Amino acid sequence: MAEEAARQFSFRLPESLVERIEQCQRSLRATGLDVNRADVVRLLLKHALDSTNCNIEQLFGSRPAKRAKKKKR
Repeated sequence: MAEEAARQFSFRLPESLVERIEQCQRSLRATGLDVNRADVVRLLLKHALDSTNCNIEQLFGSRPAKRAKKKKR
């Protein structure tokens, strides 16, 4: 199977989420897998997209209140 081309995608995460990702990384490494944080984020993101198909009820447990639209400047 050919490897899919990759694009760089950067974003900031809250410290608490980084800690959870690093804990997941430690758990995976304990099984013998050589993974870095980016590998873990890709794995978790793919799993979330595959398992929820971006269904809002699955992502949030229930439909969240609508946010007010931002005003154009």
